[in-house]
Amino acid sequence: MKVAVGITGASGAIYAERLLRRLLDERAAGRVEQVAVVFTSNGRAVAEFERPEFLSWLAQRIAAGEAVEFRNDDFFTPVASGSAGYDALVVVPCSMGAVGRIAGGVADDLIARAADVMLKERSPMRRRTLILCPRETPLSLIHLRNLTAVCEAGGIVLPAMPSFYTQPQTLDEAVDTVVLRILSLLGLAPEGYRGWQE
Repeated sequence: MKVAVGITGASGAIYAERLLRRLLDERAAGRVEQVAVVFTSNGRAVAEFERPEFLSWLAQRIAAGEAVEFRNDDFFTPVASGSAGYDALVVVPCSMGAVGRIAGGVADDLIARAADVMLKERSPMRRRTLILCPRETPLSLIHLRNLTAVCEAGGIVLPAMPSFYTQPQTLDEAVDTVVLRILSLLGLAPEGYRGWQE
């Protein structure tokens, strides 16, 4: 499985960090072939503000060849083409601007183009998955209509809303309730993952 992670300028860089840490664990275990990362300029700025240690950790992983980073303005990359064989794109955190561009089919940057590829390349023979994790509140009618359009086109909207039935004790554990749902939708739920249990 090849997975791309798009990181936009919404608050919540910790969600991207926790997801990438898990995906690189999956890569080390041989369950993920490649992990690609794409930042918007605002996404990088927000990550630098909220989680500067995340960016230094990620730079080390990229330098070690564990992940690859593509520029958001570079359309000559594998994630821009359906024939490159990426299986999933997760946009986390996903700004409402990114949602609007994806919903409208305005592929004016690499993240929007990669989302367009995920939606257009779906077939019974090969599953392509687009997951958007919006981190915004409250939602306007425009936001809701754009999110509906993404769902109608075959994307998955997974808001960055932690759950609490597992009684998380730390911020990382609360964030991981969202990250584990993402992994579950990708077919990568770790052993021992607990969803709702009566």
